[in-house]
Amino acid sequence: MKNKRGKLFWIIFIPFLFTGCFNSGVVPPVVDKGTSWTVMVFMNGDNDLYKYAWRDFNSLEKVGSTDQVKVIVQFDSLGGEAARYLVKKDAFPNLVTSPVLEYLGEVNMGDALELADFVRFCAENYPADKYALIIWDHGMGFKNKDISFDFLPEDAITIPELGMALSLSTMYLGKKIDFLGMDACLMAMMEVAYEVKNHARVMVTSQELVPGEGWNYEAILRGLVSRPTMGERDLARLVVNSYIDYYPVGSFTQSAIDLGGISSLGKALDELSRDILNDSLTSPLVYLSLGDSAVYFGDADYVDLGSLVSLFSQDSRVKSEEVRESARLVQERLERCVIYERASGEMAGNARGLSIYFPYFPYNSKYDDLAFSRDTHWDEMIKYLSQWRR
Repeated sequence: MKNKRGKLFWIIFIPFLFTGCFNSGVVPPVVDKGTSWTVMVFMNGDNDLYKYAWRDFNSLEKVGSTDQVKVIVQFDSLGGEAARYLVKKDAFPNLVTSPVLEYLGEVNMGDALELADFVRFCAENYPADKYALIIWDHGMGFKNKDISFDFLPEDAITIPELGMALSLSTMYLGKKIDFLGMDACLMAMMEVAYEVKNHARVMVTSQELVPGEGWNYEAILRGLVSRPTMGERDLARLVVNSYIDYYPVGSFTQSAIDLGGISSLGKALDELSRDILNDSLTSPLVYLSLGDSAVYFGDADYVDLGSLVSLFSQDSRVKSEEVRESARLVQERLERCVIYERASGEMAGNARGLSIYFPYFPYNSKYDDLAFSRDTHWDEMIKYLSQWRR
């Protein structure tokens, strides 16, 4: 799973078989005109996922770029140096042959400014009608190493830093990112969506843990190059379907979120949290019990938002009609935000598209740094309830 980090017992030597050994030099980028899509893949393999990173890079090369779809990858592998590539189609399943656009040396892929600079490079050299940005690596929601964990140095992009990087990215692009993908565990959270809502149109990622190989890049790219005029919502559905179909066994989720509706959903959640804080009729232990009964994912603190508010609105132990009505409003707005979602295995029929922090374990102080925490009373509400856990 992408959030499982094995211990590094030795320095890994990457065989030449897996390096771009056909690249004898740098191919200068050419400013393209008339491209429908530029797909930017920020692929951080400078960690224990390096084998899967090479595999997914090769999946992209099974299709490659076209006149209408340019795929640019910033790739860093464990023990190696980073480079930027223009993905080209090849017939070698275990060999990266795509031309290098720029050698970067040793970089910190856990630095948000590195992500923003990658978008700048793509905007300047590969302008397009639409832009997709995919962040490939570990994900842990807002906790611990958040997203894009780099072993050397030990660093990761926090959720507030991600918001900052995407703000810079929109400045470089001159527009919002059309499609924001996070091929990482546990990132389909209300808090993550709220942080990036002003910088992208559609977000696609998973509520649950993700296998190391992640998305089915060959199927995604093949679908996009066959219909390059598709919009970001169609691309989102393609990613969701190809991912769930790729793993016939196990429990998996993938969600497509309309970020344009996240502000409205945030206001509804703020109202709900205020009503719970003001509820003198219902024991706090009831809310804790309902939260513990909600569907949760690889982290027990991350519960399915739809499941949670459904319990709040329907359980007879909730005595406040204001809370019930606020919970129903959250449900309505959640359904508007979730463009498309699919789940398989034990998650089928249970995951509604977005998770939210409702802690089973002690409150994590990193939550205070999030925009959602600053703009709503959700943090005050869960702190209030958490004190009743004994």
